[in-house]
Amino acid sequence: MQTEREHRNLRVLFLADGLAPFVLGGMQQHSTQLVKHMAPLVESITLVHCGPLNGKVPTSNEVLAELGNKDNVDVIGLPFRDDGFLPGHYIRASLRVSRAFYEAIGDRLSGYDAVYAQGLMGDAFLDKHPKVMVNLHGLEMFQPSYSWRERLGKQLLKGVFRRQIRKAWSVVSLGGQLTDILVEQGAIHENIVVIPNAIESKWILTREEIEVKMAKRSADSIKFVMVGRNEYRKGLHILQEAMRSLEQPIELHMIGDWPYWDAGIHCVVHHGVIRDKQKLMATLDECDVLLLPSLSEGMPTVVLEAMARGLHVIATDVGALAELIDNRIEPQNSQELANAISKIARIRKSDVKTREFKRFEWSLIASATLKLIQKC
Repeated sequence: MQTEREHRNLRVLFLADGLAPFVLGGMQQHSTQLVKHMAPLVESITLVHCGPLNGKVPTSNEVLAELGNKDNVDVIGLPFRDDGFLPGHYIRASLRVSRAFYEAIGDRLSGYDAVYAQGLMGDAFLDKHPKVMVNLHGLEMFQPSYSWRERLGKQLLKGVFRRQIRKAWSVVSLGGQLTDILVEQGAIHENIVVIPNAIESKWILTREEIEVKMAKRSADSIKFVMVGRNEYRKGLHILQEAMRSLEQPIELHMIGDWPYWDAGIHCVVHHGVIRDKQKLMATLDECDVLLLPSLSEGMPTVVLEAMARGLHVIATDVGALAELIDNRIEPQNSQELANAISKIARIRKSDVKTREFKRFEWSLIASATLKLIQKC
């Protein structure tokens, strides 16, 4: 039986700054899942995306296979080239890609009911279509900086991102502190829509399954895990400093392109980049506590995934994490992080709160997004 299309007359143009698993990143994963779950609800989606930086663009057949071979999705893939080195080169390259997206659509633009744009991909469309919904995700450039280099990099981004915030028909907030940031940067409050990140329902364990998993936890074998890209803002240096102050060794699993380092008394297991979702979930299922010492964030998918699998989460109070975690630590506070890690070894099953994840399922997020598009 074919899925009923709740918004059957909508024709959506979707602009993606890469797609998972071809390009790594939370925004890319968000794009893939949102298009996948929007497609059964609308008349058609034209998906314009780019390949990895200076890399091969995945074929339309590869993309459609990842989306479940939806017959109402038209795919246009373009390269993302950036050979610059002067400050701001990545922004300029992103804007060139946006213009290339616009040229690829050409005079067909008026045939779409709405444009959904990830990051800066909608820049060239802001004055060309009356309904451009922009999702800027973590808004890291407006969050606190912790070094002069980081401050300079963010300063170069602010002007371009303010343009998106102030000119878009609608701008998405993942919630928490991010809504306040959008208002501070000039967004009209009525134009802000709060739509959280999401996960696939098949990864969500039941309360009973989580309780069985937690019952097997031993205080003598707590396994910590950190997932992400090797970027300064992810706070690896804070975790390393915290670990140096710990008197008891911990077992830490690293998923991503993290560097090797002398961890002293601690056992650090490097898994590298894991693109396969089944393997990622299997690795998370072997761990007990997710560590997220980030200096800035949006609403990380990995936090939702970890909580859905019954992991405890130690995270900083940044971005939209207040929507997910009650007790958060101060960013760049290695001692507070060390204290939280030490305390977790004494955690009991009753200390871990299971959440109702229904509102974080992709099918509901896709439907909610389309309702907002259709509303005005």
